[in-house]
Amino acid sequence: MLKIDYHVTAHGVIERGNFYNYMHNMGYTDHKLLDRETIVNSSYPFGVCIKKKELLIIESATINFLTQKAGRMKTVEEFKKIIEKGDNNYE
Repeated sequence: MLKIDYHVTAHGVIERGNFYNYMHNMGYTDHKLLDRETIVNSSYPFGVCIKKKELLIIESATINFLTQKAGRMKTVEEFKKIIEKGDNNYE
């Protein structure tokens, strides 16, 4: 089962495309039935599974709300700082 560790908000196709490329450069792959076009053109937050190194989009408003309450909703810059510091204590 896929565990989403962080939701990352990115706005606009350029910011979303840059984040998508950043994650793929770090070895992340698209989750099953998704592709670059679908993920980048979506307005929903990215879902990041650190353990499986997968990237997807999260369309559920309830899940997004709960993630935000739990402090796991990050901007692109906040998320990059977490990953770069290795501070990904997600379990």
